[in-house]
Amino acid sequence: MRYFSFFTVMWLLTTSSVCAADRPNIVFAFADDLGKYASAYADPSRPSANDALQTPNFDRVAREGVLFHNALVSAPSCTPSRAAIVACRHFFRNGSHSQLHHPWMKGFDDPWDEVKGFPLILQDAGYHIGWSYKMHISEDRMGGKKRNYKSAGSRFNSFSQNAMKAADPEAEKAKLLNEVHDNFNAFLDDRKDDQPFYYWFNPTNTHRSWIQGSGQKLWGINPDDLKGRLPTFLPDNEIVREDFADYLGETMAFDAAVGVLLQELTERGELDNTIVVVSGDHGVPGFPRGKCNLYDFGTQVPLAIRWPKHVAADKSVAAPVSLIDLGPTFLDATGLEPTDDMDGQSLLPVIRADDPAKESELRGYAIVGRENHVNEARPGGLPYPMRAIRTRDFLYVVNFAPDRWPVAQPPLSASLIKNVKGGKKSARRMDMDFGPTRTFFAEYEGSQSIATAWKLGFALRPAEELYAVNADPDQVQNLATDPQFEETRAALRKQLFAELTEGNDPRVVGAGDAFDRPPYAPNDPQRGVIAKE
Repeated sequence: MRYFSFFTVMWLLTTSSVCAADRPNIVFAFADDLGKYASAYADPSRPSANDALQTPNFDRVAREGVLFHNALVSAPSCTPSRAAIVACRHFFRNGSHSQLHHPWMKGFDDPWDEVKGFPLILQDAGYHIGWSYKMHISEDRMGGKKRNYKSAGSRFNSFSQNAMKAADPEAEKAKLLNEVHDNFNAFLDDRKDDQPFYYWFNPTNTHRSWIQGSGQKLWGINPDDLKGRLPTFLPDNEIVREDFADYLGETMAFDAAVGVLLQELTERGELDNTIVVVSGDHGVPGFPRGKCNLYDFGTQVPLAIRWPKHVAADKSVAAPVSLIDLGPTFLDATGLEPTDDMDGQSLLPVIRADDPAKESELRGYAIVGRENHVNEARPGGLPYPMRAIRTRDFLYVVNFAPDRWPVAQPPLSASLIKNVKGGKKSARRMDMDFGPTRTFFAEYEGSQSIATAWKLGFALRPAEELYAVNADPDQVQNLATDPQFEETRAALRKQLFAELTEGNDPRVVGAGDAFDRPPYAPNDPQRGVIAKE
């Protein structure tokens, strides 16, 4: 399932000698739970939350390189998204790493054991590899714990928590950014002379939780500036606006950290020989239809790539791409071969600085999906199985179990009979992170004032969904049963299932229930069951 073109082959032939003599470094800045939010995406014709923040460092990478407008993850959940990137293949092919926290029962062969991944290929070719902050997959695929550079600490991961309690927030922000600098320096200083490197920068500050009011106090983001700029499926009220402003504040903190990496590369004379990539592992946490969902709000992420003289400057790519394409792109740039089991394709032929191929040379669609995120969100610990195909014009979604609740069985404020960590009733973990917006929906559940928003976010969903993404960017008008779009629906369904079948997706091969039982799912009928009041 590898995608190669004449242009890819020619790129390898013309750059292999250069790479051997002066191989590029790679810095991959990858924020946890960072959806498609950066000021580079602000569009005067479509007011959005991107109008309310400033990300000068991401914008610089995009301006001096390539900005992707439709970059999607393989799965809108941390572990499967990250594992898919490393393996360069669809999340459902990765066994234990196809779901959050890579659960797996002993005695079963694990498809993840087959995965080498692009970082180890780089390491075998002489690259110094390492990371800071979050990994969330098997660390051996990044060279093991010794490659985790955190000598300066991990306080940046709790950015707003630390900055908001400080007597001098600005001074504290500078200390947190200096931690980023020192961890990066520790990684760089650990390499051999002139050794090329791959650094994966993985902060978690954009993951829940962050401190209420931090977006305005630390970054000057006025929640009122988000009036009329939130996705239409979110209530446009003070609670949700402030919650979103705080999220955007953490996005700006991440961008400031990217600036630290760029500055250090500049001072070491390494910037222009470094492929700099900035992105996130999935969409927004703690809001309906975001993280854990296959709508753009959950699967689209920012993506910009900078590599002067090799990658075009100030270029935009509108065609959908998947983050599983990054590994093949890195290998292509370094003159190395991808393995036969990789699903991604190199993006270099289309974004190269000289004689780029047309966007039509790209695959032109992305496959996304999910199974279990929190495995007590539904009775029996069952997943909410979904797959989708995103093209330039449409999003087609299949909900394999429309009788299951996509987020959690209502009422949302109910307790469970079994808390898997302590055996007591507690606030429920579900397929939506804790936060003010989730609390708002739980408190006003049943109120007519939010009935439409609640239905879009939490209600049972039909077996098929189809959205015309250009006319309906928030994907709230389901066209799956509209006769005018029947031909499109049928064609996309055929295309999607052909890809899933070719990849031996456990959700479509055999009985199609492999993800519902061991080794993927817990054999525990009491898990996720609501307690009777």
